[in-house]
Amino acid sequence: MNDKKKVLYVPLDDRDCNYTFPYLLSRMTDDMELLRPDFSWMGELKRPSDRKKIWEWLFENVKDCDYGVLSVDTLVYGNIVNSRTHHLSRKECEEGIENFRRLKTLNPDFHIHAFNLVARVAAYDSSQEDPDYWENYGRAIWKYTWLLDKDSQGKASAEEQAEISVLREQIPEEYLKDFLDRREIDRHINLCSVELTREGIFDMLTIPKDDTAEYGYAAMDQAVVAEKVREYGLYDRVFVYPGADEVGCVLFTRVFNLEHSYTPSVYVRYSSVNGAHVIPRYEDRPLGESVKWQITSAGGIITETPQDSDCMLALNASGTEQVESEEQLQRTISFKNNTNSEELLRYIRYYHDKYQKAIGVSDVTTSNGCDNEFMENACLHGAFDIIDAIGGWNTAENTNGVVIAQMMISSYYGRFYGRSEQKLESDTFLARSLIADWLSQANVGQKFCLEYAPQHGINPFRLQDCMEETVQYFEEHLDELLESKLHHQLKGKQIILDRVRFSWNGAFYFAVDCTLR
Repeated sequence: MNDKKKVLYVPLDDRDCNYTFPYLLSRMTDDMELLRPDFSWMGELKRPSDRKKIWEWLFENVKDCDYGVLSVDTLVYGNIVNSRTHHLSRKECEEGIENFRRLKTLNPDFHIHAFNLVARVAAYDSSQEDPDYWENYGRAIWKYTWLLDKDSQGKASAEEQAEISVLREQIPEEYLKDFLDRREIDRHINLCSVELTREGIFDMLTIPKDDTAEYGYAAMDQAVVAEKVREYGLYDRVFVYPGADEVGCVLFTRVFNLEHSYTPSVYVRYSSVNGAHVIPRYEDRPLGESVKWQITSAGGIITETPQDSDCMLALNASGTEQVESEEQLQRTISFKNNTNSEELLRYIRYYHDKYQKAIGVSDVTTSNGCDNEFMENACLHGAFDIIDAIGGWNTAENTNGVVIAQMMISSYYGRFYGRSEQKLESDTFLARSLIADWLSQANVGQKFCLEYAPQHGINPFRLQDCMEETVQYFEEHLDELLESKLHHQLKGKQIILDRVRFSWNGAFYFAVDCTLR
């Protein structure tokens, strides 16, 4: 008899970080089952998910399930990319909102933890994940809207005010109208989601801010949401903070913690005294504030003392600025003077030996890949054999959310002592993170995109015609690094690289399958 608590999960899109990671976390538990839509329904990049089939699947299964972790973006627009590119009317989008009410009617005891992004405004010229006109006018639209918001707050200089007029002349009217019309719908759906929370349809609503900044439409949309939250007094049920692709993992862990009446206390330690105060790239607030939100959203609290903690989050964080992983060799002496990762690694060993509690490591000195020096030193300290979770991928909050999720689940189970199957699932996920976030994103992926691809006439975002060649390149070079850096070993087991996969036909969107034995 299957007496597991069932969680209906609708991901943000089809990529592994959204579709697969929460499922792998669920396999680390012994009493939670995560149900996902069929992968073929999830769409791909600008091809939206089959919303009709997913809704029908939800209606069919909701009576037998306890929780829902549901992406509003997928169920209303089709996925994260289509939230920025769709041509749906307001009425069509509102139909998706009404379906949530129907879902609750079918099972009044169904607890919905919904999430709906504040859509990003990409600050570069590329149409890969945005409307076609973003190829030529993306940065101009971003800068224009950024300056408009800054000026509305009385903070724009005379030069910036003049630039607003120049940019407005450069952007074709029809493109700007298309962008603004879609932003208005997105804002409306966010407010509708807040309304569903007030009604009790959603138990909680999480609004991650994807690739955000201090000014611009994302900031303006947040202000509108914040006003509605104040009006309804929903401070404890609507959370708005930087993030996106980690949110499925975080909310699954929240549901897990709620079901087990577990409020993990997290001791947070940084490699830099200034680390908590640095604003990471693609985010709008100091790292320490976002860390608070990720821990809170997952159902935990921060404790100031290690002896009172259930687990520790160790952050390798810059004391000056976060840089792209590909720029790490150009970091100044100021970076080294303001960051002491050696002490952090020594403390990880100390915490492990003294408390024997779960440890998660977030490497966020760089974005889009790990800090190679830190990871090399972690090898020397034998850190990978004593920690429970690690990450260093994409944005800081992408990393933090996934690490916190795995760390908390490990913490609840006492680091899986006496639970060999669950421990193997957790350790395999740890191995995957080392391969994907460190060896691949910070090393092989960069060399492929910056050196191999240009030399061989390959577009890293258009791999359709050279997928086999790309997979072979990654697998060969990753296997070499697995041997030279880790000797194909983790926690007394052999790491076997099974395969490398790519979503959205792009080298940036890679996934790794591996085995420990």
